[in-house]
Amino acid sequence: MKKITMIAMIAALAAPLAVQAEGYYVGGNIGRAEQKADVGIASFKESTTAYKLVGGFNYNTNFGAEIGYADLREVSVSGNGATLTSKPSALYVAATGTLPLNEQFSLFGKLGVATAHEKVTAKYGKTFESGTENRTTPYISVGAAFALNKQVSFVAEYENFGKVAKDGSANVKADMFSAGVRYSF
Repeated sequence: MKKITMIAMIAALAAPLAVQAEGYYVGGNIGRAEQKADVGIASFKESTTAYKLVGGFNYNTNFGAEIGYADLREVSVSGNGATLTSKPSALYVAATGTLPLNEQFSLFGKLGVATAHEKVTAKYGKTFESGTENRTTPYISVGAAFALNKQVSFVAEYENFGKVAKDGSANVKADMFSAGVRYSF
């Protein structure tokens, strides 16, 4: 239900923008999300396929703003009779900077804030613990874009969502490598 609400919110923000002046864009990425958990006595690093939806506005050739929702999907690790599962998602707002290399290629960076929602479950024998946490973290991204034409661009990027969960010395960090497409209005 929450995913549908986030998608609807991004679509609702993007739809009115489509009829306005140029500079607005929408898009989506799919890629590999990695979660690194350190729970004091043990740590793990797992990857899974993830996706994100974005909407943004370019004020000029070099500067803009973007809002996005990333579902970093669920990963699970088991060992010694215990299972730990982590499922983060994030809604972010970021300022964007673009460096055009020529008419088709450009490099970009994003700096902003992400609100991460993390659900963690742990099971050991018959003992089961579950919890959720909402956490605000810094958001950083770098990438490259290839403009097929004035409306369609392909992007590849790395995003760091920071510590999406923290409890004492235990924490979960999340990042994502992805490729996607943008449609500009």
